[in-house]
Amino acid sequence: MGKIITIAGQKGGTGKSVTAVNLAASLALFEKSTLLIDCDPQGCATQWCGIMNIDYNCDITSVFSGRSRLTDAIVKTQINCLDMMPAGFALFQVALKLAKNSANEKILRLFLKDVEGEYDYIIIDSPSSYNFLSVTAMTAADWLVVCMSVQHNSVGDFHCLLRMVKYIRVTHNVPLKIAGVLFNRSETKDEILSFLENQDLLDIKAMVYDTFIPDDDTIKKSIGSESPVALYDIKSPAAAAYLSFAKEMHFFFK
Repeated sequence: MGKIITIAGQKGGTGKSVTAVNLAASLALFEKSTLLIDCDPQGCATQWCGIMNIDYNCDITSVFSGRSRLTDAIVKTQINCLDMMPAGFALFQVALKLAKNSANEKILRLFLKDVEGEYDYIIIDSPSSYNFLSVTAMTAADWLVVCMSVQHNSVGDFHCLLRMVKYIRVTHNVPLKIAGVLFNRSETKDEILSFLENQDLLDIKAMVYDTFIPDDDTIKKSIGSESPVALYDIKSPAAAAYLSFAKEMHFFFK
């Protein structure tokens, strides 16, 4: 069975979407069959993965609204071993209807039963904040990768996330766990350690990945070119970091 991992965070700007895209792409480059799911109406992962110009008739919105099967909404990407389920702003409207019943927060988890055996990894990009779609994205997973940035996070934000994990475990009987914490836009491990100390978060030090993603301008350029960093510039520090992170995470699940 494939590992289903949601990329989570408490605020916008912590690098969830760019992490989802580049982690999925890096796993695929290591020949791990990977499905990337965009669960955000902004569709950043859809755009940055480079499939906006590909003709597709179905996306996650049509799946959630019952107009198509999940398998019909899966699109091939430019990377072998990487498939994607795109999203667009219409997902917001469908989510408003589904949010009226808390039982619907399990909808994506139920749909994924049809394909989880076909992939080594399923990576889900979740929206910021704790709305229906972010809860749905987390409920679909067995593991969370939490994105943090020394510019955006606080101890209060992390504790809110822990309360959401507890809510999902109790309400939906899902064994959701945190696989680790990834720091984006960081320069050194000392900077991260100082942040943890200042934010009274030293108790999560053991959960922080050895790999961190540098503040590399190549990331912005790759986003502009609608391509994962490793395809845009494989020699860049950011590409090396994402590939290293994919290795570290795969080792964790091995």
